[in-house]
Amino acid sequence: MRIGLISDTHDYIENIEKAIKMFKDKEVLFIIHAGDYISPDAVRAFHGTKLIGVLGNNDVYNKSELNNAFNDIGGQLKGEIWEHEVDDIIFAVYHGTKSELKNSLIQSGKYDVVICGHTHRTENTNTGKTLVLNPGTAKGWFFGYNATIGIFDTQSKRMELINI
Repeated sequence: MRIGLISDTHDYIENIEKAIKMFKDKEVLFIIHAGDYISPDAVRAFHGTKLIGVLGNNDVYNKSELNNAFNDIGGQLKGEIWEHEVDDIIFAVYHGTKSELKNSLIQSGKYDVVICGHTHRTENTNTGKTLVLNPGTAKGWFFGYNATIGIFDTQSKRMELINI
C-alpha cells in the first residue's frame, strides 16, 4: 500500500494541486498531512482525496475553520498527534513543533514510523526500530528548500521523496 506524505503546504494551492496529481499517479490509498495548512482553502484544495491530518503550529489559531474544511471534503483532522496502524505498522503523526515531544515519540519504542513536518527539511532516518520521516515542505520556499512530498510504501517500508 502507498501512503502520500505532505507537510507545510502554507496555502500554496498550486503546489497542493501538483502534489495531488502526483499522489493520484502513484495510486496512494490516502494522504497524511503533517500540518501547517494555514487556511481552510488549502484543506479544501484536497477535495477528491482521502486526507488525514494533524495540526501544525501555524494552524492552532484556525482550528475550527480547518476542522470545518476537513468536514467539507470528507477528511479527518486528528488534532496534534495521531496514532494509526496499517499493514502491521504503527504510525505516529505529529507536526514536530516541540522537539522534546517529537523525540519522546521517536524514542518511546512504541512506533514503527514517526511522521513529522515543521522543519521544512526532509528526513528519512532510523532511531532504534523507529523510522523517522519528514516529507519536507510542499511550499518549497523556506530557507531555499525545494518543494517536496513523500510516498511511503508499507511493503518495502521506504519513503520515496518527490520534488514537486
